[in-house]
Amino acid sequence: MQTLELPKSLSTKQAVIATLAYFDLFGIPLTRAEISEHLFFLEPDEQKIDIYLKESPLVRQHDGYFSLQGDEAFFLNFYKKKERARDYWKRVKRYQWLFSICPFVELVAVCNSLPLEDVNENSDIDLFIVAKKGKLFTARFFLTLLTQIFGVRRHGNKVKKRFCLSFYVTDEMLDFAKLAQQPFDIYLAYWIKTLEPISGDLQLYENFLKTNSEWLKHYFVSESRPRRRFFKKRTEKQEQWKTRLENWFGAEEWEKRFQNKQWNRIQEKYQNLHEKSGTVLSKDMLKFHDQDIRAEIKDRWMKRVDALL
Repeated sequence: MQTLELPKSLSTKQAVIATLAYFDLFGIPLTRAEISEHLFFLEPDEQKIDIYLKESPLVRQHDGYFSLQGDEAFFLNFYKKKERARDYWKRVKRYQWLFSICPFVELVAVCNSLPLEDVNENSDIDLFIVAKKGKLFTARFFLTLLTQIFGVRRHGNKVKKRFCLSFYVTDEMLDFAKLAQQPFDIYLAYWIKTLEPISGDLQLYENFLKTNSEWLKHYFVSESRPRRRFFKKRTEKQEQWKTRLENWFGAEEWEKRFQNKQWNRIQEKYQNLHEKSGTVLSKDMLKFHDQDIRAEIKDRWMKRVDALL
């Protein structure tokens, strides 16, 4: 794998190519507005971007979408993904109430493929969950229980349109700078930038972006704009149920009980994993991905950019 430091400056051409190349890895073209929103490493100069998009032989356009890959199959596949994504977001909206009543769950956001509209026929719905400090295992217990009861939790071979509860942190573990791979981590940067909060405390989500804004400046000159298009505030009744459950299960004894019950099973699964690079187990973070794909994505992106520039 190549080792490359972030450049000190980029031209508009290089920034646009780098941005489109990243999303091309997932088969996703961008609208004109999305190019500026996600522009890598450069403050958008709208006039220069427009000129480059119009004149560049590398860029393809189709129905308002821009890409470095312009064949018919690429865009046809994207439109299919986009249609599936609409259906998946309907699924998210249908079960937002469930996440809203879970005790000690402070924020739930959709992450990974769905925010990019990279939805295949058997995709799941990845969730990023922020739990109250000291209540991580209680929060996980109730999320697992409720999604299991309603038949929407991913497990075994039941994957399609199910919620994958694979990434938990506490509200004191919001700084992801230490999680970033060196010398840079393009995947994590765009992962944070494209998170879609759906339930919980919107201020906590904005604090998360603010906490990570300093190191993200190495990737994006413009600060990440908070995303709210799928967020839904708790209703009064949902707030009442959440408070009630927190009062019932707020004693430290419950957290210890839930932790003891879950920890042995988590450790057993971890020891049996063939690939452990994507798994993190601590009192403030539980991340269950067998393989960490960030280095692979970065390498593919770099090779693509190098081939074009």
